[in-house]
Amino acid sequence: MSAVWVLALSLAFTAVSAYELKIPPPEEVALMARFVVNQCDWASMATISTHEPVKGQPFSNAFSISDGPLGNGSGTPYMYLTHLEISVQDLQVNPQASLSVSLAQTNFCKNKGYDPQSPLCVHIILSGSVQE
Repeated sequence: MSAVWVLALSLAFTAVSAYELKIPPPEEVALMARFVVNQCDWASMATISTHEPVKGQPFSNAFSISDGPLGNGSGTPYMYLTHLEISVQDLQVNPQASLSVSLAQTNFCKNKGYDPQSPLCVHIILSGSVQE
């Protein structure tokens, strides 16, 4: 039985590692942004803090995101949030935020030999109002 599990896990790993991202052309900015949001599972959201001792200062926190099924998403990031989260409390006062997302969390940059900070390792920053 354990040999079957090892084989199944080996096949699953091979299928995942063989999957290579095909990114859109860099000049298609909106398409690229939607692609990055679809491929990534988390983002860093920056708000203006309403909490002492950093009240009025930028505050960033990591969140899980989704835009739908992998390869078939909308490009609009969604987050499941609770009112107990301090960033959500900031958003209740000021809904303006920035969301940073990077392909560094995928295998794309590593497979290409790109440093996560390289401009070739695509990252985006979305700014605007967070809606409930």
